[in-house]
Parts: sequence; structure tokens; C-alpha cells
Amino acid sequence: MPPPMPRIPASVFEGLFVRGLQADAALLRELETLGYDSRKPELDYPITLWQRAVALARRERYAELGDEDAYRRLGRQSVLGFAQTLVGRMTAVALPLIGPAQTLERVPRYLAMMGRSDLDVSMSPEGERGRRISMSDRFNRPELMAGGLEAMLELANARPRITVEERSSEGYRLLVRW
Repeated sequence: MPPPMPRIPASVFEGLFVRGLQADAALLRELETLGYDSRKPELDYPITLWQRAVALARRERYAELGDEDAYRRLGRQSVLGFAQTLVGRMTAVALPLIGPAQTLERVPRYLAMMGRSDLDVSMSPEGERGRRISMSDRFNRPELMAGGLEAMLELANARPRITVEERSSEGYRLLVRW
């Protein structure tokens, strides 16, 4: 029997669409058509709804950009917006205190808070200020994660540079430096 599909907490939707992108009435109506109503959020949503909603935001907000830049921006907006939610504020306040290396070490825990405990994350050091991170994520583009990690590391007072090194239908590998 295959594992259950991941479910994304309402706070992640709130982080991206309500706080991060500050969606206008038109975008909120389109999101409602997909199944997310920001005025009456459910506890969580299927990851397939998350994928459709992120693709919609990509088309509506960043149509002039290529996919890589658009999804990286959405990843950044997602984390910065999530950091403004009740759940996210509790996490974000610790990031400057623990610094970039420990922030990256906690990525699996943060992903679980965002509904992604299904991800296998492996990390190897690349010098004192770098990590190579592999993720078994078949639902999101690597640029979405790269943008999110950039925002997290900036909240941890770092200046990150993240490169997508490898991608496949089963996941990707990122090179993270700061």
C-alpha cells in the first residue's frame, strides 16, 4: 500500500497567499475555486491543491519571469509569510540565535511543521559555510525550496547562495553556501 499523500497545513497557505503575497480579491477568488478559502480555512489540504495553488500564483504574480526565478520568489514569499503566522513566528524568532548551520540542520523538523514529514533529507558539509542537501521531493520544484531556504537563512542573518545541482522526478540536490 503506498504511503498517504502529504497534507499541507492551513498556516502554510496563509503564509504564502495571505501574508507573503498579500493576495488581492481576484487571486483569492481563484484560490477559492481551487479549494482554498482564506476566510474559512480547513485544518490542512492535499498537496495536489498546494501544487495547483502555487502554479496559479506563479502565473498570476510572476508571469513575466521564467519558471526558475518565479518559483524561487514564491519559495521566498512562502517562508517570509509563514514567519508572520502564529506557528511561523515561534520558529523564526530562534533563527538569528542559532545561525545558518543549525538552521539547516533543523530543516527536516521545519518541513514536518509545514506538512512535509514525508521528505527524506540528507545533508553533507561543503566546507565550513556550505551544505549539499538532497531531498526526495516529487511534489515541488527545487527552486521553490531554494527560495524558501534562502529566506530562512536570511532570517538567520546569513547571505545565502543556493544552486540547484541536480533534479529528477523523485527529488533534487541543492548546494547551499553562505
